[in-house]
Amino acid sequence: MGIGAISDLDAAMKMAVDLGAKAINMSFGTDDSALDRHAPKPHSDVVAYALDRGCVLVAASGNSGGETCYWPAAFPGVIAVGAVGPDARPCSFSTRGDHVALCAPGERIRTLGLEGYQYATGTSFAAPFVTAAAALLVARAEQRSTPLDGIEIRRLLVESAAPFSGPAVTGCGAGVLDACDALQKLDAYINDSLPDDSGDVEESEPVLAHQPGIQ
Repeated sequence: MGIGAISDLDAAMKMAVDLGAKAINMSFGTDDSALDRHAPKPHSDVVAYALDRGCVLVAASGNSGGETCYWPAAFPGVIAVGAVGPDARPCSFSTRGDHVALCAPGERIRTLGLEGYQYATGTSFAAPFVTAAAALLVARAEQRSTPLDGIEIRRLLVESAAPFSGPAVTGCGAGVLDACDALQKLDAYINDSLPDDSGDVEESEPVLAHQPGIQ
C-alpha cells in the first residue's frame, strides 16, 4: 500500500488534464469514515476541474470489504471500480456501494514493483483495466468523429459488463468488464445515431451520353 499527499495527487491530476489527458486512472482513495463530519471531501475541486474539461475519470472503489464511500471513487461522474477474482466473483476486500459501476480483475495482477515485476491485489489494480477500456472507447469514438463524455462511457461499460458468476451480488456494480463488447456497443450506438440518408437519394437508370462512335 502506498501513501501520498492529497495536494500532490491533485496537482498531478490537474497537470494531466492540462496536458490533454482524455482518461485518468485514480488508484487512490480516502475512506469517508476517516474524515471529520464537516470536512470537505478530498479531491473535489480537481475532480470537478477534470470533468468540466471532458476528461473520463476512473477510480478504485477501495479495499475495506464493506459498504462505504472512498473519495474520489464516490463522486458523481467518476467511474468507481471494484475487484473480482479469477472466478468472476467479487473479492471479499472490494468496497461495495451503489456508486460502484462495475468490477475488473483485481486479484494477483502481474504488475511493476520497485524491484521488478510482482503480483499485486486490490481495487487499485482493477481500476486500470477499466481506464484502459475507457481510453479505447474515447479513441474509437474520436476516430468516428463522435466525441463521448464520461456519462456515455460509463453507460457503455455498465451495459456491456458480463454478469458475475454464481449467485447475485449487490453493491458491486453491473458485472465484470468486457472491453470487446463495450467497443461493439459503441459502434452500434454511433451507427444508430447517424442520419438516415436513404430517402434523400433517388434511384435512376444510368444515362449514357451519345457520342460519335459509341453505340
